[in-house]
Amino acid sequence: MIASLLGRQAKLLPMPAVKPLVIVGGGMHGRVVLDIAKTLQWPVAGFLDDLRETGSRVDDQVVLGNTGRLSDIAFTDRHRFHVAIGNNTARRRFADDLRARGSEVVTLIHPSAWVSPTATIGSGTVLVGANMVFSAAWIGNDVLIDPDTTIGANSRIEDGVYLCPGCHLGANVTCEEECFLGIGAVAIPNVVIGRRAVVGAGAVVIRNIPQGKLAVGNPAHVKGDAVLDDFSPYPARRRED
Repeated sequence: MIASLLGRQAKLLPMPAVKPLVIVGGGMHGRVVLDIAKTLQWPVAGFLDDLRETGSRVDDQVVLGNTGRLSDIAFTDRHRFHVAIGNNTARRRFADDLRARGSEVVTLIHPSAWVSPTATIGSGTVLVGANMVFSAAWIGNDVLIDPDTTIGANSRIEDGVYLCPGCHLGANVTCEEECFLGIGAVAIPNVVIGRRAVVGAGAVVIRNIPQGKLAVGNPAHVKGDAVLDDFSPYPARRRED
């Protein structure tokens, strides 16, 4: 699937007869994922969501139940899945649980994205649109890459990272597991952003950011510890001043 999208602007490729997609999470990001799936002409079964009533609707799709249904082998055998949860920890947890049960966790790449044929993209990742991924970049599992974000050559984006709209990474940048880059963050070549670090909106990273730290400003400087939980999609909003 991914190979057909690499190295050129992606075309609309109707999927052959495949299991319908279930989107885990019916919030804002879930609706974005639904739009991408429709653009790709993928069959969608509906949503799983713990905060919405079974049988209610998100846009034109039904809520099939809560995430407890992921323990139903008959249900998981009939579907493919994408975890559309903004929080990095929760997104990885659900996706890893699905893989452990043998379920398919799919990657979605919007047709407006351009991905080098030498780049690698893992399962459960989504490129929301207008993205550019350059030569030999490596993107892991369950990465959320919002619109208008670029990833430089030889960069490494590890599992569970969230790159907000308008992030621009130079060549050979490393984003370690579950780090978060806010809207418009920039990283110059060869820097490392540590595991579960948070980079604030508009920050310019010119030196390494240690794991678990909050960095803000231009140039970015460490302001303190990142304040993380397993439910907030935007951890930079929760910093302690």
